[in-house]
Amino acid sequence: MKFESLRNPKRYFGDTYTGSVRISRDGNRQVPFESHLERDWLIRTDAFDFRLKSVVAQPRVHSAGGLPYRFEGKERIWIPDFVRVRHGLDGLQDPPPVLIEVKPLIRIYPVHRDPRRQAFLRWRAKARWRVIRLEALSRGFGFELATEREIRVMPSLANAALMRRCADTFFPARWENVGRLALLRLPHESSIPELARVLPSDIDAFSVALRLAWRGELVLDPSKVWSRTTKFARD
Repeated sequence: MKFESLRNPKRYFGDTYTGSVRISRDGNRQVPFESHLERDWLIRTDAFDFRLKSVVAQPRVHSAGGLPYRFEGKERIWIPDFVRVRHGLDGLQDPPPVLIEVKPLIRIYPVHRDPRRQAFLRWRAKARWRVIRLEALSRGFGFELATEREIRVMPSLANAALMRRCADTFFPARWENVGRLALLRLPHESSIPELARVLPSDIDAFSVALRLAWRGELVLDPSKVWSRTTKFARD
């Protein structure tokens, strides 16, 4: 299933923070974003979603454009921030596409000086997203609401940005191939210094480890800062 973007190009140069992220798992296609948080979601998704097939910003998901839903007695339209499509596991059929909303936590849990008003606003936000989720599921989509709690987890977000530096088409094919063979000479659990010992001196072991981690062929612990002394395990 392919999706087209409803994104208004005029908004690209609006007041919010905008730009695009190169999605290495989708042929290095540029996907636009309209906030720092959306940018970070794209970076994390491209780095760690090994079955990622494509991401489309503000996708058309209905003949009306966005997803129609009814809330507080009114017909409304929700345009997702992204739709994420994944490859099926082990050659199976692709799972349903997932509609993504990226929101700051304050938009999900509003703050108000009046506790009763705050409680109402939070109840209303929760109810609205529950309705949207059920509508998405009823139309054959998955649904995900992502905030900084899920996106801006450190140091894994910084590790994601680092790994993507070795994910483009300019990475030397020889380094990747030689590195893959070198892994076979190491135990299941090893480290980048040990990888460096079995690689030719002109090949950077850290870069090779990042490339093979992006491929999903070895595992680096995302909860620790990656460096030239990091340990890893073959997948």
